[in-house]
Amino acid sequence: MNKILTLLFLCFGLLTAHAAPASMQEAKVSFASAVTQVAPAVVNIFTEKRAQRRAVHPLFNDPFFNKFFNMPAPVRERVERSLGSGVIVTPDGYMITNQHVIDEATEIKVIFHDRREKLAKVINVEPSIDLAILKLQLDPGESVPYATFGDSDELVVGDVALAIGNPFGVGQSVSMGIISAVGRATRGLEHFGGFIQTDAAINPGNSGGALIDSLGHVVGMNTAIFSQTGASHGIGFATPANLIKPILESVIATGKIVKPWLGATGQDVTGPIAEKFGFDAPTGVLVNEVVPDGPADKAGIRVGDVILLLGGKEVTDTRSLQNRMLSTPGVLTRRIEVTVWRDGRTWDLYLKFEAIPQREDQDQVQLSGRHPLDGFTVENLSPALNQELEIPLMHRGVAVVQAGPQKGLLTLDLRPGDLLVEINGRKIKNIDDVQKALADDRRGWKIQFQRGNQVFNVIIN
Repeated sequence: MNKILTLLFLCFGLLTAHAAPASMQEAKVSFASAVTQVAPAVVNIFTEKRAQRRAVHPLFNDPFFNKFFNMPAPVRERVERSLGSGVIVTPDGYMITNQHVIDEATEIKVIFHDRREKLAKVINVEPSIDLAILKLQLDPGESVPYATFGDSDELVVGDVALAIGNPFGVGQSVSMGIISAVGRATRGLEHFGGFIQTDAAINPGNSGGALIDSLGHVVGMNTAIFSQTGASHGIGFATPANLIKPILESVIATGKIVKPWLGATGQDVTGPIAEKFGFDAPTGVLVNEVVPDGPADKAGIRVGDVILLLGGKEVTDTRSLQNRMLSTPGVLTRRIEVTVWRDGRTWDLYLKFEAIPQREDQDQVQLSGRHPLDGFTVENLSPALNQELEIPLMHRGVAVVQAGPQKGLLTLDLRPGDLLVEINGRKIKNIDDVQKALADDRRGWKIQFQRGNQVFNVIIN
């Protein structure tokens, strides 16, 4: 027995001796090469915006005081500065950052890793995912270092993640963590549930910087953190590269952000619905509305179908369907296979997405006159506006898109997205109905509007 144990120990010693690193360099685990690839393309962004502020004494903000004494508050101008990060993604100077980094900026200054400075201008923004696309103002023939995108759909929980940016303005810094989760929503951007979650430290100033994998590919753009103090608590969120790429390509090619339109709406498959269809678990999107002659209708999708796959990738709920639509390469130029569940089995259909119909200027009016809606901007519902407001595509009516000025105690508390239902007994189907209802010079007004699933009645004398 002792001889057997001795032989086992000798064999183990030989194996471990053979596996031991030949040098300290061989034993070293480093992501320096990955960082070196991307770091020159990650820049610091400094913005300036000029803000006008009136005197803060409450009398100057009182409508009664202003009306009778005609003394507007003095205006003071001040310059506000902020910082963030960005990633250059093309050799001719296109770059990405967060919209909140450059919002309302009058000047955008970009500082490179080697301390060079350039100005940049905003080309387009996509508020739904807090994305801004900028273009560096380069000399003719000048090129800049740029980073390459990776495939964010290939990320799995546990993968190494590196965040590069300019936290607190201290200069370019790199933090390391792992991919904590995928398909997350975050506060302020709840409607988009496709964020990458990481525990790599992301702090103020990191916004718009790069989240990279261990090979030096940009898999996301650092966008938000969950924090009660403003500093990193190990819960950061990045916008996936696969969502940014089609938007960037659209802007470079056309100057516009062209989004795909399904021409249908649906709901998440819940437990009871899954049981009804015989599914092992709740998954997919149950189609409950199809616009006639829209992309879904042309593909043969019907009300009652459950969408399971788009482009060969799983659709788990309405958010993932939207994300698949936005991140599928060439989604507007080729037919995409969609798999649906119908009549107890799966069907493979082929869908040609179309660009979402544009909102028309003539469908929007700013109201004016001696009535409670003075100053409000309203718009006829349309497929594009309905999708933006997340209401049924076939619903028609009039929505508030911009609130009016505040007028004291009798202010009508309408908000963007509210639907006008009735004014003084007149049903509202379009803007013409609104204008006719407001044309009468009345002493009293009864206004009915809908907010979400609730209907409110307001009486103003």
